[in-house]
Amino acid sequence: MHLRLLTAALACCALAAPAPAGAGTSCRPNVFGGEDCTSDDGRTRTTSRPNVFGGMDTTRNDGTRTTTRPNVFGGYDETSPQGTVTSRPNVFGGMDYALPGGGRASSRPNVFGGRDVTLPDGRRITCRPNVFGGEDCR
Repeated sequence: MHLRLLTAALACCALAAPAPAGAGTSCRPNVFGGEDCTSDDGRTRTTSRPNVFGGMDTTRNDGTRTTTRPNVFGGYDETSPQGTVTSRPNVFGGMDYALPGGGRASSRPNVFGGRDVTLPDGRRITCRPNVFGGEDCR
């Protein structure tokens, strides 16, 4: 469960950061045991699958790859060409994220059955479950 939350939260961060305020992402399970995510504008797509480390390998449509594995804090480390994001559980039932540039992000459950992700600049992204078994983040 935490791996799915981390992957979706990071996808939201990656997809929402350079895009206009209304941008978001939608994810659904795939046949590999991972998720396929697409940005609202359709320009960015990711596909993930489980790896031998107990995490996920994710590939973006531009060829960029990331690897996620469990860490000693009860969260996950996601390594990409931009650096490593480390997560750990927080007291609100969500996760705290240490980002490569020194920034911090956090998530917490919301009333929609999803979670709210607070980005380093203070913006908040709300994620809700969708009918495909994935989630939509805006």
